[in-house]
Amino acid sequence: MLRQREAESLGLIEDFLRGNDDSFAKIALLVHQDVLNIAYRYVGNIEDSKDVLQEVLLKIYNKLIYFKKESKFSSWIYRITMNASLDFLRKRRRGWCLKDRYLKNRRTTISLRDDIDIRDKEIIMKKTIEELSLGQKNVFILRHYKGLKINEISKTLGCSQSSVKTQLKRAIDKMRKKIGGLL
Repeated sequence: MLRQREAESLGLIEDFLRGNDDSFAKIALLVHQDVLNIAYRYVGNIEDSKDVLQEVLLKIYNKLIYFKKESKFSSWIYRITMNASLDFLRKRRRGWCLKDRYLKNRRTTISLRDDIDIRDKEIIMKKTIEELSLGQKNVFILRHYKGLKINEISKTLGCSQSSVKTQLKRAIDKMRKKIGGLL
């Protein structure tokens, strides 16, 4: 939704940079749903997604002065959200205890067929996405959950379009291999 309101976003940014703090509240309303959606795809639950949202809004508030208008505002927001989500996951991983690590390793040995009996299709997809490499996960989420085009993903991630296509193909191939005809 943020991509469709790019012009409105730029106007609000200009107002905010001129000192109108009310404009930031409007920017926050404009970006919050997209940020929550992206964060949820990375962190896996709504409460953690809300924590990431707060972090992203703080970063936007502090860094909006550095936004370069040559790029799209939506791409800038997606990048900040991805980075904040990954930072959140890194912090959370540092806090795991040995028991959690053991249980996680033991849980991954459960077959995908067992998971179907226990969980619904969305959770299986989420689990499979978590197993992708970071590059593949970034490209897959931006393409299939945010609907960005290859060139937009390329600009957002700061890599070539051919790299995006390669990562996307590898991600899809891994997903198909892992999930197969189960969904």
